[in-house]
Amino acid sequence: MAIVGLRDIIFLCFCGIIHFIYRRRQKRLLPLPPSLPGWPIVGNTFQLPLKYVHVFYQDLERKLGSKVMYAEALGQPIIAINDARIASDLLEKRSAFYSSRPRSPMYEVIGWIQFFVLLPHTDEWRNQRRIFQQHFAKRDLPREQEKALEFMHKALLPNLYQTPQDFRNHVKEFVGGMALSMTYGLPVRRNHEPLINLSEEAFHSAVLAAAPGGYWVNILPFLQHIPDWVPGIPFKKDAQRFREQLSRVLEEPFQMSQKNTDEGVGQECFVSSSIENYKDRSAYETLEPLVKKAASQVFGAASETTVTALLTFILAMLIHPEFQRKAQEEIDLVVGTDRLPDFSHRSELPYLTAILKEVLRWNPVLPTGKGTNSCNLLASSWSVIIGIPHYATADDVYEGYYIPKGATIIANAYAMLHDEEVFPNPKEFNPGRFIKDGVLVEDILDPTVTATFGFGRRVCPGAHIALSTLYIAIASILSLFDISPALDENNKPIEVKPEFIADSLVSEPLPFLCKITPRHGKDIDGLLAGNMNVEYL
Repeated sequence: MAIVGLRDIIFLCFCGIIHFIYRRRQKRLLPLPPSLPGWPIVGNTFQLPLKYVHVFYQDLERKLGSKVMYAEALGQPIIAINDARIASDLLEKRSAFYSSRPRSPMYEVIGWIQFFVLLPHTDEWRNQRRIFQQHFAKRDLPREQEKALEFMHKALLPNLYQTPQDFRNHVKEFVGGMALSMTYGLPVRRNHEPLINLSEEAFHSAVLAAAPGGYWVNILPFLQHIPDWVPGIPFKKDAQRFREQLSRVLEEPFQMSQKNTDEGVGQECFVSSSIENYKDRSAYETLEPLVKKAASQVFGAASETTVTALLTFILAMLIHPEFQRKAQEEIDLVVGTDRLPDFSHRSELPYLTAILKEVLRWNPVLPTGKGTNSCNLLASSWSVIIGIPHYATADDVYEGYYIPKGATIIANAYAMLHDEEVFPNPKEFNPGRFIKDGVLVEDILDPTVTATFGFGRRVCPGAHIALSTLYIAIASILSLFDISPALDENNKPIEVKPEFIADSLVSEPLPFLCKITPRHGKDIDGLLAGNMNVEYL
């Protein structure tokens, strides 16, 4: 019986191996998704643009007649997805295969690969994300909303009133200061906060490190193993400088937060709450670095996306005063003219909600997917200058197409939210597509739910905080101010055309001029009484 049993086991194993080989061969015999013809060895490398990647793939969809496409550069397979349903099928329903990240040689040299935004689908990624979600859970959103109102009333609105020409900096300081306070519980300067500037410098370094073709190590990963003392290796010197910035972003605010907590003067925040939750556990020494890494991401790159959305909103209101006036009429009717909007008004402002949805649809903050950095090869560096792609960890088949293991998966949010079949005249800013007869339309793709904040296990865990912050910001700005064209030397309105950064991590509007002036009949001094001269929050 033992011999027969052993033979059965061997036979079953043999059958399993044959089946595995057959299935793998069968997959390889299936066609790849439609693609442009490529060259030997280099594939499509020189056909792929370094700017407006999201637009390139939208145009390619029309040429190939497919919303899922294939490209290959230097042997690296790339799958681009222009459809929300397909992205959901793969990145959400099959998330076990599509939740990892590609390698990032330059970031490995710098040390940035340790952050959960960049980490592959590992236990460390799960631990960092879990720590984040435990503090920033949806049930605790009122705590963050209170913080948003404080920074709105004491920072952004007074700054816009007193020095409206610096609106771009005011928006950055509002979002960065709020993120800094929520994360570390530190007192924040209303203007010119040094820690916000430090974070911006580090983010700029991330852009440089992600630049397509900027560093040969992203094309030839073996270069990262060359000793630092070898001459003619400039990326090593830059990596050292970036590493020092990273160390400061990680350590300085964290240590300041810890010191304040120890002295009993710290505010409740992500760091203090997380440390309190874990300090009595045996694995505390292992968990503290995870808290530190997660904190730097909340304070850092997350701010950039919210800033971009707010600047896009100001640009849209400048270009479309008719929508601005309609939203102001709604706010005045619901909130009144003698008080400021708060979160209790949100459900009663459907047109304002439609404007927020259209802002996120019209200029997707991260056009090619959720993320803030880059991956490894030239094949993928160009594609992730505005977002981190997913990574296929197993061979797969979708609707008859073969998707190879190791493929970079790009979710083209721009194409999804500019699909002419879903959104007629997609380049036109029109909040009316989301509202009819004063009621929000439900049978249309919602940018606040789909595409904007990513897919599957890599969806942004702080989306509810971002949306809440955006709501109170646009409601408060429209309640108090008019946004109108700046005037030239001949006292004529300066025409502004919507233009966005082509080769950055996020699709931020290029600098533009406008006037932000108090609305007629608004007693701003009274509404902001006691908040005009606040120096620290």
